[in-house]
Amino acid sequence: MFFDKLKSVVKTPTIEFLCYKEDYGVLPEPFPARKLMPDWFKALPPKLNKENRFKNSTIKRCAPFLDAMNVGWILPLAADVEFTTNGDASGVNYKWQFYRSMIENHSKAQISTDEAPNPNDPKPPMKFMNYWAIKVPKGYSILFTPPLNRPDPRFTCISGLVDCDGYFEFINFPFFFHEPNFVGIIPAGTPLVQVIPFKRDALFRDFETRAMTDAEHEELEFTRRQRSIHESHYRDYVWSRK
Repeated sequence: MFFDKLKSVVKTPTIEFLCYKEDYGVLPEPFPARKLMPDWFKALPPKLNKENRFKNSTIKRCAPFLDAMNVGWILPLAADVEFTTNGDASGVNYKWQFYRSMIENHSKAQISTDEAPNPNDPKPPMKFMNYWAIKVPKGYSILFTPPLNRPDPRFTCISGLVDCDGYFEFINFPFFFHEPNFVGIIPAGTPLVQVIPFKRDALFRDFETRAMTDAEHEELEFTRRQRSIHESHYRDYVWSRK
């Protein structure tokens, strides 16, 4: 009974996604990143069908790869946007029918000069408008990054880290459109960024580089001996489900 009461007192940190009242039920909603599994990943077999049955696991059984895909939430595109690009994607036109702005332009001078050209030149920097504000508990920040291990060949948003516990505002997402000679609609609900909250005081600030001690070298060799007797040692004996 005591522990049941204790559980009710200890609150699990919660992330909140909030929009304008008139947009609720209209906008595609954020969703857990674990629900965004691309078709190629679903179709991939966990094991290769070859004579050598050892070391024949595919990336589908790679826990670190899967953890990166599962962590956090996905913020989707709010509405359909039609894009048209030229032969090198240096010219991008767009339009939408949504009652709020969907795209804004950035000046190239903000990211590139003759002395310091941006690797994405000549593609113009643009910005997807987002209409979900985010609340996190005190002490938490959010990493916004393109969906991990699921690149969109058409465009890429720029990663950013925001202290959302003290900044209640819509976070918009600068991006570059990559595909030349594109004519089509990027539909509402298309994943834009992965939202990964973390506690700032958990970040490492100190570091050192050094050679291994004899004990650490033996620890490394012990791990390798463990891996040699069981192909999925990390996945089955070390990994914690996220």
